[in-house]
Amino acid sequence: MTFRSLRVLLYVTGFLTVTIPERKKLHKLAETDPEAASRLANASVQKAFKRIVKISGIDIKADGLENIPEEACLFVGNHCSYFDIVTTGSIIPGGAGFVAKDNLRKIPGLADWMTLIHCLFLNRTDIKEGLKTILEGVDYIKAGYSMFIFPEGTRHQEGLPGEFKGGSLKMAQRAKAPVVPVAISGSRDIFENNSGLSIKPGTVKISFGKPFKISDLSKEEKKFAAEYTRKQIIEMLEKHTKE
Repeated sequence: MTFRSLRVLLYVTGFLTVTIPERKKLHKLAETDPEAASRLANASVQKAFKRIVKISGIDIKADGLENIPEEACLFVGNHCSYFDIVTTGSIIPGGAGFVAKDNLRKIPGLADWMTLIHCLFLNRTDIKEGLKTILEGVDYIKAGYSMFIFPEGTRHQEGLPGEFKGGSLKMAQRAKAPVVPVAISGSRDIFENNSGLSIKPGTVKISFGKPFKISDLSKEEKKFAAEYTRKQIIEMLEKHTKE
């Protein structure tokens, strides 16, 4: 573990510890004013993300931010690294709730913040529970909270994204919300491609594609909406390699 890695670990541990009183207040506020609680929680989490980005020495090169709609939407991105969440979460205006593995629910402090910013804990082995989670995401989007999903279901080596799960866009379809394709490259070089839990400085490129609604697609595109979105992301990733 490098000194930079240790600094990130200490910062995250400290953040989760010192914000215990803040989380309690936000949970209480959410009972009477959920919108205010969400706004304050997202501001705190985004500030923490930006701090982690700075400590890690990450230079984010983002484009297409103007494509992000003012209304709640579903961000759909390729998944290469743990840092995909940190980097995208640090620059999305107002933040977003992420669809994450259900085992993260067991991590004290972290699960608290994830709940406050409307993250979803998805059980990929129980279809019935998974459907309940997706429907919860539909309610979040309808209530005005944007969501972010990685349809590959797991992290992949950089390059062409893996297969997108067929039902990954159901939240947007049922909520009649825009889908925003997101292409991420360079994030694996920050952590996963290094040995010994090392975090190394580097550049992460993030592109936000033009939003679309599934209802506006052709009959064939609607049938394969996940693959349609994947192709949009691949096009942006190919541009990254040429820059």
